[in-house]
Amino acid sequence: MAKSSNLLLCLSVFIFIITKFALAQTCSNYKFSSNTRFESCNDLHVLDSFIHYTYNSSSGNLQVAYRHTNLTSKKWVAWAVNPTSTGMVGAQAIVASPQPDGSVRAYTSPVSSYQTSLQEGDLSFNVSELSATYQNNEMTIFATLTLPLANGGNINTVWQDGSLSGTNLLPHPTSGNNIRSVSTLNLHSAASGGGGAGAGDSKLGLQVSSWAGNQPGFSLALTVLSVSLSSALQQFKPKPEHKYRVYWNIYHHIIGYTVIILAVVNVFKGLDILSPEKQWRNAYTAIVRTLGLVSCCHARSLYLVRRLSLETMVGLNRA
Repeated sequence: MAKSSNLLLCLSVFIFIITKFALAQTCSNYKFSSNTRFESCNDLHVLDSFIHYTYNSSSGNLQVAYRHTNLTSKKWVAWAVNPTSTGMVGAQAIVASPQPDGSVRAYTSPVSSYQTSLQEGDLSFNVSELSATYQNNEMTIFATLTLPLANGGNINTVWQDGSLSGTNLLPHPTSGNNIRSVSTLNLHSAASGGGGAGAGDSKLGLQVSSWAGNQPGFSLALTVLSVSLSSALQQFKPKPEHKYRVYWNIYHHIIGYTVIILAVVNVFKGLDILSPEKQWRNAYTAIVRTLGLVSCCHARSLYLVRRLSLETMVGLNRA
């Protein structure tokens, strides 16, 4: 049991670290098929979304590409700037939705109330070079907005997704991540060619990066502590024939399985926070199930071997 538990624990920690490095990929690693380049980008914290942008302070033009991943062809998306507030009402939206013929419709829609159906209309600022693409379960909206720099260079942004009924847009969910999809961009960084973390996302980005960076070390520290504690307690391990040996075995099994379960849950918690592409969760789930099956088979084999040994010993004693 000890060797099996230690093996599974080490494998879980190893998979955890590898997964964290894999999830470290951000919008800065993305390359557009058209070879379009942007000076800045943000990993938006919900709805599997990213914003790439370049701001020209002299012309007031903001060139943007909004990407939404893990999306079916039965979904619409929208990205908006709200010049007057931080919420939905007043947002000047750009909407994209797949069409039955395989094309993607992209249009502008001002939002004046919570009961909006995202009808097409002119925005309070000029929009040009508007287009959208849908491929590999990813929707991308391209546009150039004319936005004079104001409010310290900050703009309020909102993004959403929802279902389609034919070509009709259905209301988006009003709970969970769909009510958390607001942020702020600082155009000063884009205009100066800076790193591009928006004011609203920079703090969150640092927290997530710090969390993701510290988790492998924290997990390894727990592993070392667990192994050290286990080694120390081995000094007090009762002999097989001791009457308290059964309690030791119970403790040993509980600690071993608890550490394994916590390691697995820890990774799933990280996946929930970072919201990576779905294939990462699927891959990790498959690995956990495989390890669980191997562990069950191993435990079953040990049980059968011990039972056979016991029956053999009983037979020999009777003989």
